[in-house]
Amino acid sequence: MSHHPPPAEGLTVAPLTAKQIEGVLTDVFTRGTRCRLLDTGTDGCPASHGHPQWLLAELGDARVTGACHGGRWTRSDTLTEPSPAAPTLDPGTDRWRILEVLVFGPRAQIRIGEAAEAGWISADAPTAPPEWLRPRDRSLLLQGWNGPDHSRTLDRRAPLSVAREPGGSEAILPVEWADFSGRHRPLPGGRTALESEGTWLTLREYWASDPGTGAVGVAFHRLTGLTHGPKPTGPLIDAGTGDDLPPEP
Repeated sequence: MSHHPPPAEGLTVAPLTAKQIEGVLTDVFTRGTRCRLLDTGTDGCPASHGHPQWLLAELGDARVTGACHGGRWTRSDTLTEPSPAAPTLDPGTDRWRILEVLVFGPRAQIRIGEAAEAGWISADAPTAPPEWLRPRDRSLLLQGWNGPDHSRTLDRRAPLSVAREPGGSEAILPVEWADFSGRHRPLPGGRTALESEGTWLTLREYWASDPGTGAVGVAFHRLTGLTHGPKPTGPLIDAGTGDDLPPEP
């Protein structure tokens, strides 16, 4: 008996046609201009013209990242510093290199799968789910060894940064870099919150409820942006235990 997981609440997902996939790859990799599909949206997925766009592409032989805050992309495969540029993806000849391409903004995400054989666009559903199943915004700290000799912004006009780990691994990130730091803030009841700053990947988690058991869990996540500075979403962390702290009244 096959098992069909329950759908994520508050989410709409639509498959892309071959023509739409072609258009996304052409805009991002060939023309180097804004992804028109994100700007115009589709049936059920909102338009997001004017919002920043980001790229995370996992290829079989390289990783390509990029940011588009205006009309044109700045991508890691066009850099010559700090390391030789990754091989540029030519959508017309080497789609076989694609493992996954994510093009996303605050309101929608496009995912193109292996070899660009299929793709999907996802966004918030037009109707809100029950309160207890509403999506949750999260932020994940992007790691890097602190200090300008290791992790730094390459060019603020076109936000790309290089982040290096003590072990030597390196990543090019499509965001202005900020080293991680934290400070303690006393709270009522003798607890202490850790307020942190750094470089963040933000995402939205969507929940599903199993109709048979009532169990609730995260069923889907959609990337929403990259940013630097104070942690952009909750929860606050207890500096002593690492536990999540409830929202302040």
